[in-house]
Amino acid sequence: MNPLPGQSVRSRRVQLLRWGLAVGLPLYLLSSGPVAWATNDAFHPAYLPDWVNVIYLPLVPLTNLSCINGWWLWWTAIVWHGWPAGYTTL
Repeated sequence: MNPLPGQSVRSRRVQLLRWGLAVGLPLYLLSSGPVAWATNDAFHPAYLPDWVNVIYLPLVPLTNLSCINGWWLWWTAIVWHGWPAGYTTL
């Protein structure tokens, strides 16, 4: 990786990390809606493959915060119809 003139390799890596977090974190959070829809039950272990649990269960403690819980329920339940269990298929 060749840095730009006047830029160190370290500062270039920091910029890439910042950019990755700025894009990747929102995409990760927003992807919880399609995952809830696909499993038809927001983060219910019985419906999730193990690899999905590993990826998305770290978000569950965030739902204890009222401001995040309201947004998350709106995103997964209203927008993506991923809640309650069996809502879209049973």
